Amino acid sequence: MKIQYKILILLLLFISIISGLIYDSYYIAPKRFIIRYETASSVRIPKELNDINILFFSDLHYGLFMDDDRLQSLIKTINSSSPDVVIFGGDLINGTISEENKQNLIGFLKGINAPLGKFAVYGDYDISNIDLVNEILNKSNFEVLNNKGIQLRNKGSQSINLIGLNNEDSADLNINQAYENVVRTAYTITVCHTPDTANKIPRESSDLYLTGHSLGGQVFYLFDSLYKPDFTSYYFRGKHKLENKINIDVSSGTGTIIKDIRFLSNAEVVVYRLKNLEVQEASQ
Repeated sequence: MKIQYKILILLLLFISIISGLIYDSYYIAPKRFIIRYETASSVRIPKELNDINILFFSDLHYGLFMDDDRLQSLIKTINSSSPDVVIFGGDLINGTISEENKQNLIGFLKGINAPLGKFAVYGDYDISNIDLVNEILNKSNFEVLNNKGIQLRNKGSQSINLIGLNNEDSADLNINQAYENVVRTAYTITVCHTPDTANKIPRESSDLYLTGHSLGGQVFYLFDSLYKPDFTSYYFRGKHKLENKINIDVSSGTGTIIKDIRFLSNAEVVVYRLKNLEVQEASQ
């Protein structure tokens, strides 16, 4: 009898754990945004940019499962990290949205605070709605870096490079154009929606490659996942090192697709703190 009682307790405990995980995956995890903090250190990061925070978020998919309440929570999460620069990695909307939703989205994105600038690249879902996406991003004070590079500065002449590439699902990807004015001695961050595009960029041209697209699989169970789009064969989720030269970071994004569910794949924003290596070593 005691053995049967123990078996019953263990069975009930197992059922409770499984039920809790299922409930969390469907009703809590998709709405729970975490902030993942990372550090980018290099002697080529100028002292004027030491301790600058660059926030990266991707894959909003507004209009599918991402509604205004969830978006408002995301914006609060973003602003709570006090970013200096904000970069959006693509896939802004899914299909067409109403005029009311468009104005709401503009209002929320405009409310993101980033004193050194807000930037974006196109995702694969953005291409079919490019005019609407451009209007929303422009009115929200985001500059689209479409195969384009700029210099990021902070109250001085020293800078790092920020490169934006169109996604590989588009015929408009132009890597040569994006890097044509890059100062090779400066620290360089490349942003592109599709992870595997990292294999196509010049090895000496970038230090950090920020990307999304895969949503981390949404539901990830070691050997398979709910979602695995094209151009994620080499870099599907997590951090990677390309030929010991380029650090690749694949964000699991903020929205959901196919089903509104997440398991072992947190909805996230990523904050990179820039560190001048000399300053960092001196403080240790």
